[in-house]
Amino acid sequence: MILPRHWDRLTAALHAVDFNGNPEEAWRFLVYQGFAEDSEDGLRFFEDVVDRNRDMDHPTGSGPVGFISGELMREQFVQPIHSKDPEGRLSKRAFLLWKRRNTPV
Repeated sequence: MILPRHWDRLTAALHAVDFNGNPEEAWRFLVYQGFAEDSEDGLRFFEDVVDRNRDMDHPTGSGPVGFISGELMREQFVQPIHSKDPEGRLSKRAFLLWKRRNTPV
């Protein structure tokens, strides 16, 4: 598991969203953040990875976010290098703003 002070933007974004509760919303946020292009294939792959993640026993030192981001990079749905976002401050703020913007009034 990567310590929060060493998070990059992708890791922080995955920590900010509820990918288990709403994988489609999590995917849309990743698209909004510019990590991936919006495509049905990408969404389907992301949902499959989240489903596989639920049934996994992660090795010590690893976790769901690391597995999901690794799979997305391995299949080239996201770029492998991202700027830093220690403690996820920017991603949390961006997710709250995005969520507010996408919530019906």
